[in-house]
Amino acid sequence: MRSTYLVLWARARNILLQDWANDAPTPPYYEYAPCLTPHAFMGLGKFVAGRMHQMRAAKSYLAAHPSWFDESQAPTCPRCETEPETFQHGIFTYPARARDRYLLLKDISSLGQDATLWSESHLTRGLGEYITDTKTGFPPDMIPEWFLNSCSSTPLTLRLGQIHPQGFIL
Repeated sequence: MRSTYLVLWARARNILLQDWANDAPTPPYYEYAPCLTPHAFMGLGKFVAGRMHQMRAAKSYLAAHPSWFDESQAPTCPRCETEPETFQHGIFTYPARARDRYLLLKDISSLGQDATLWSESHLTRGLGEYITDTKTGFPPDMIPEWFLNSCSSTPLTLRLGQIHPQGFIL
C-alpha cells in the first residue's frame, strides 16, 4: 500500500513539474530549477531571504542586474570597478570583502543550483550573515554613504569595534 502511494505521489509530482515547465518556463537567465519545497533560506529573516531570491533571479540591486529604477546603470561594480557586479562577484570576488568571505563563507564554493549551500542550513545562515554584514544587494537608499566609502578600502570585519566619526560603532 505504501509503495503504491509513493509511486502515485512521485508521478503526480513529476506531472506537476512538467506542466509548470511547459506552461510557465523559467527565464533563460534563471539557472535554478523549479522545486515544490521551500528553499532553505526561507527560514532566515524576510529581508535576507528576499535579497537571496532577488540575487538568484538576477533582479536585485546589484549593478549588473537589470534595474527598474535606473535603466542607464552601468553593470560594472561601483565600488571596485573591476568587473560586472553580479551575484557571483558580490559574494565571491569583490576584493574588499575577502576577510568577510573567509570568516563567513569558507565552506561555500559555488552559488549554482546543485551547490550544498542551498540545502545545508548552516551554510545558508553564513551566506545570510555575509549579505547582512556587507550589505550585498541592499537597496541603495538603505546603505549610508560612509559605509559605501569605507567598503572600498577596508572590509567590514576589520572595522568591527571601531568608532565612526559620526559616532556609530562598527
